Amino acid sequence: MWVAEGPPRSRWHLRDRDFILATFPSVVATPAFLDLPAHLLIRLLRSDALNVLHELEALEAASRWLVANGGGEDNEAEEVLSSVRFALMSGQELKKIPSVTAGAANPGLLRQLVVASLSPTAQLPCRVRSWPEVLVVCGGDTLTTDMAARKPSRQLWFAHRYLSAVGLVKRVEWRPLGRFPDGPRFRHAVVVIGNALYVLGGKHYYGARDTLASVYRYLPMEDSWEHLASMNCGRSYFAAVGLGGFIYALGGSSDELYCTDSVECYDLATNTWRRCQPLPEALCGHAACALDGALYVSGGCDEASRCRASLLRYAADGPAAPLAPMNGERAGHVMEAAGGQLYAAGGLCQRGGQRGYSDQLAFEVYSPRLDLWVLLSPLPRAHVSGSAAVLGAELLVLGGYSHETYRDTHLVHAYQPGSRRWITRGTLPRAYSDLRAGVLTLPAGDPMAPLPSPGHQGGPPGAPRGSPRGCFHRPWHP
Repeated sequence: MWVAEGPPRSRWHLRDRDFILATFPSVVATPAFLDLPAHLLIRLLRSDALNVLHELEALEAASRWLVANGGGEDNEAEEVLSSVRFALMSGQELKKIPSVTAGAANPGLLRQLVVASLSPTAQLPCRVRSWPEVLVVCGGDTLTTDMAARKPSRQLWFAHRYLSAVGLVKRVEWRPLGRFPDGPRFRHAVVVIGNALYVLGGKHYYGARDTLASVYRYLPMEDSWEHLASMNCGRSYFAAVGLGGFIYALGGSSDELYCTDSVECYDLATNTWRRCQPLPEALCGHAACALDGALYVSGGCDEASRCRASLLRYAADGPAAPLAPMNGERAGHVMEAAGGQLYAAGGLCQRGGQRGYSDQLAFEVYSPRLDLWVLLSPLPRAHVSGSAAVLGAELLVLGGYSHETYRDTHLVHAYQPGSRRWITRGTLPRAYSDLRAGVLTLPAGDPMAPLPSPGHQGGPPGAPRGSPRGCFHRPWHP
């Protein structure tokens, strides 16, 4: 899905390298991977930024290429296989080497490479692969530890590393990134532009007149917050999208209205807001994102609390264009753009046409070229009022709750387009709903910085923190 069938051998260029590194699991699943030139495959396998969950994936990819290319020419097989970092493999992974490499190389060569990489006399420690971007989770609300009440969060977390190996349960190691400067926040919106995180609107608590209009910008490289011009009205359960030097805030709920059709846009250059063409109808709990210079809005609840299946292309200076509706209505869902298409997941829907609601597990993809939605593998669990992000070659859907059980979820699910399946990546620090997520590049810091103590919940902006990407730590590889 993310990656097309791919270019033939003559069209592989080094300028494609960063994209291939980021989406390596999906690229390997395409027939074009087998046409990759040997020298480029070797460079990919030797890169610290190769995006693999565990090192056995790199060996599987190398073996598949060697089998398809007749074992390579001259010393190609040895060069390709020696680019795999056997020292990063767990004991269970090492046991799988013979079955993974069957027909790809001489077993004696493999044994020699494994022994050499694990030898105590190895000159340098084996570097762990690390992708420079990390998942950041912002705010939300959760149950208190005694489960007696709900408590909004002011915390920002980042995924420092994923602990995963063959046969082991996947677990995310989260570290505190900072806190919102003005208190807790949920039902808000976040936008990432130029490695800056913009936090808009939402609510501090649960009061009837508590909807926020404030906007803040967080700069991760400086670890600093800046208070920007506020929106013209407070908004919660709304969508915000960055496009062409502007941030659009669309619809949502305010203290006066259950749903609004108003849209306003923020000019990054002048730090000002202006009103734009309204939505065709009042919406809250909808989703929006930008793709190829256009802004798309899907689903949501209308003023009568009905879930919608609509999709429209919004224009700030003219009427919105209705497009093919989704296969089912949904609100409180997520929508992300990847590979030239739109992906919608989660949320809730009307139960049998009645006023009751059910969890929406359907997952679908929209092609702007064909104006068509296609159903994919459904979500394994409900994610109502959760969040999502695209990182590397995966769509991550995290947090939220189940409307049918009213239980929050702490699960992080990842859709892998290469295998067209969902897997569980791990869990959030807490079971948050009404949270938001984004992808940022963080400063490298000290690779051997100690982990925070178990009771540490993060400090104010500017407080010291550990390294997001230590060279000798096993990071998250989607």
